Amino acid sequence: MARKRDAQTAVTAPSSELGTGDWTTQYTSIGRAIRKCRSKTKQASQEYEGASEDDNYDDSDDTSDEIAVAPSRKKTKRARSVSPARSIPSNADLADAGMTSDEDYTERNDQSLTQSQRVPAGHLTVNLTVNIPLNHDRVITLTIDPKNFTAQPDKLAEAAMARANTRSKPRHRFAGFLDLPAELKNIVYREVLVADRPINFGSPGNSFSRTSALLRTCRQVYEEGRSILYSENTFIVERRMERCGSLWTSQWNEACYLPTRKFFKSIGSENTALIRHMTLNLEDRLPCLNTSLSNEERRFVNDEELLSVLRHLIQHSQLQTLKLHFYGRKKVDRGDDRFLAYMRRIHADCVTFITFREHEYGRESKQEDCVKQSLLNACTRKHKKFDG
Repeated sequence: MARKRDAQTAVTAPSSELGTGDWTTQYTSIGRAIRKCRSKTKQASQEYEGASEDDNYDDSDDTSDEIAVAPSRKKTKRARSVSPARSIPSNADLADAGMTSDEDYTERNDQSLTQSQRVPAGHLTVNLTVNIPLNHDRVITLTIDPKNFTAQPDKLAEAAMARANTRSKPRHRFAGFLDLPAELKNIVYREVLVADRPINFGSPGNSFSRTSALLRTCRQVYEEGRSILYSENTFIVERRMERCGSLWTSQWNEACYLPTRKFFKSIGSENTALIRHMTLNLEDRLPCLNTSLSNEERRFVNDEELLSVLRHLIQHSQLQTLKLHFYGRKKVDRGDDRFLAYMRRIHADCVTFITFREHEYGRESKQEDCVKQSLLNACTRKHKKFDG
């Protein structure tokens, strides 16, 4: 590297062997060597070719940056040659080809192409695909009529369309459930899916023993039956008085509104929109089943699971009738603003406050009169969505 730097920086006297002219290396303002080969053609003398190895090494350092530029060639695109037309071999050629070897058939085919036995430009190409199954040891016979190849393409297309349009005879099959009229199918759906009593989430009984396995048979039955299942049954949202919890936890609390929340999350938004009749019978948690909670936390207006159910109904429900009954340790007043804000956003055509009969006696709903009137005005639709 030091030798190259000395060769670039030192300015030597011109040698007598190189002839006349300025042979010193010139540099630009940034220190890059100017290549003279871009404008001039390098001319080498015979004396320079016979120089010693040391001189060649020194000269190579000075002229290492000189690169000869090769003349550019003009790119030309080769024209594609026309493929020769191939003819369909006749029956005689096929017979001869079966008796002779493959080489004889190839030579004979090449000779036939060189002669005047060529198919005109408007010929019809027919592709045959034979799918031979595995372990097939029988003879496969292909019967080809030469007249079909000489026919016009329009006639061939008409024959193909005629074969495609021919319909096979309808198969005899027995009538099934889906072949019944809609009136008869609805009767079956109501007998299977509609309960005699309202479906109460707080006290499941015979109403929960009804199975919906009929809806899992096919998509058509599911679409027809689910509208009857959710629209013609009445659902009661009530507190579940049973303890629940995990096996690894020592403290179990009341199930309360957890089964109701799981039910609405499982059926989804589309089925929730099909529910038409609902009753909200809301109560506080029992102190004996929820010893770890305070009195204010046991109130239903502060229950997070119940508030989750109300949010789901706000987003997806389209109720026709809504019945309300509040029975807690305290009356629902204007201070329960979070609970009332959710309730005002649930709408129905008919909203009423009812007297819930648990045993032989009834009990009135516990709320202030101003709260009752505000809920009736906010929850009742101005324009009814359903008839009746």
